[in-house]
Amino acid sequence: MSITVNEALQLPDIAQIKLVGGQGGLHRTIKWVTIVEIIEDVTRLQEGEFLITTGFGLDTKKNRRHFIERLARQKLSAVAIHTGFYMERIPEEFINAANTFHLPLIEIPKHMNFSEVTKVLLTHIVNNQLKMAEEIQAIHHKLTNLILRNKGLGAVAALLAELLEADVFIFDAFHTLVESSCANDEAIESGFLLEQDVPASLEKPLLLSAHRLVYPIAVENYYGCLYVVKSSNLPPLTEMDVMIIEQAGTVCAIDFLKQRAVDEVWLRLQGDFLDELLETDIRDKAYIYKQARKLGYDMNGQIAVIRIAAEGDEDVLSVVQQAVKKFPSPALVREKMNALVLMVKPVNGSQSISDLVKEITDQWQLRYPTALYVGSSSISDDITQLSERSREARYALHVARLTGIRHMPYEKIGVYEALLQMKDAGVSLSSLYEKLLAPLLHYDAKHHSRLLETLECYIRHNMNMKNTAASLFVHRHTLKYRLEQIQAKTGKTLEHADTLFQFHLAIMAYRIDQTAKQSAIIR
Repeated sequence: MSITVNEALQLPDIAQIKLVGGQGGLHRTIKWVTIVEIIEDVTRLQEGEFLITTGFGLDTKKNRRHFIERLARQKLSAVAIHTGFYMERIPEEFINAANTFHLPLIEIPKHMNFSEVTKVLLTHIVNNQLKMAEEIQAIHHKLTNLILRNKGLGAVAALLAELLEADVFIFDAFHTLVESSCANDEAIESGFLLEQDVPASLEKPLLLSAHRLVYPIAVENYYGCLYVVKSSNLPPLTEMDVMIIEQAGTVCAIDFLKQRAVDEVWLRLQGDFLDELLETDIRDKAYIYKQARKLGYDMNGQIAVIRIAAEGDEDVLSVVQQAVKKFPSPALVREKMNALVLMVKPVNGSQSISDLVKEITDQWQLRYPTALYVGSSSISDDITQLSERSREARYALHVARLTGIRHMPYEKIGVYEALLQMKDAGVSLSSLYEKLLAPLLHYDAKHHSRLLETLECYIRHNMNMKNTAASLFVHRHTLKYRLEQIQAKTGKTLEHADTLFQFHLAIMAYRIDQTAKQSAIIR
């Protein structure tokens, strides 16, 4: 632990040194003592250094100009000038500048040696650092014991609050409150995290003020952060406080890692059980109920299946796990190669599913700019039908990705179901679209045009010219020209409902075929 300039001036062994300016910076911390005879490059000086110099080369106004200001920019703790050698007395301009920049300016009388000052200051600094190291080691031992004895993060927050005389809040990687040392959790969660400009993934400590610090909890991965708040009536956070917080951050990371290992095992058990439920015919209900109880899951009542997929390789599992915590009943999760599978108990029917999906998508949008697609099954109270619910969720997710609709309930997939069933049965869908769409596909491929996309958009907007043009970002005359081309090339008029239905069915079949070639969703 270092000492402040004010504390140094009180030391009896160097009582003869005198503060001549910069009283506003007496709180500055002395981290080390540096003696420089000729100051040619001030940028070599480090923050917190106590600079001792004789003032050699500062005998002209040109050399003295901006001298103190340049030192102040380096954030030194203080400047001590040994007078009587090259400078009989400290110039008034130095004193005025020191007062302006709150940089303590000290005079060392000629009869004192440099070594007298450096010995006293360095002895106190080193002794304080040894004492601090011992205290930090004892605190680390206490914090580590809490984790080893499974006391949890709440105990860590409580001990840290006691040591710092501050309120302590522990947040996870989503900046959701996990534990705190006080009762006003809601105010902190809604006030701090929503109002303060804290990055989603903190890489280094963020000092919000002299009394507030956000410290990252990270070991390779970012697990969350510690938020420490001291009352403005108390002294600000000290160097020792920050070191204690650093120890707590390391211990919290260990607890998060331990919990992650437990979660991974639990997730694997859930996944194996979910595979058994969704991919095999259930004959022994009693066995299923028994296995579910071991996982803390009640199979009685209504059950639904949800499938979730992202466009890229983002961490869907973490987002879903975070959202599921707020769901009123437990959920089983299975991470697959191309989707995440959830089995949930919708206590309020379809509204429960909608609420859960909204929570998931809201959490997703806070973290990622990419799209997340969700397909949900119908609700059933018959566990022997779970494989059917799984198929429904798979179909619904497929349709969500085809149509761009972020959440697709199975009840709304319409004629897509028949097409997907045909595809699952090995029936080729090409006969439904090749003859009708071939002229458009060939023309688009040859001329890099967008006739098929235009037709699809036109049908999706119920033949509304204005909405279709807006969706395609084209002028209505351009849209009209494209529609005329479509009619000319296919020999079909777009004014008849039967023709439009044929086109709609053909486009759906084509999109399913294309998706099947690009991914493994259908399997």
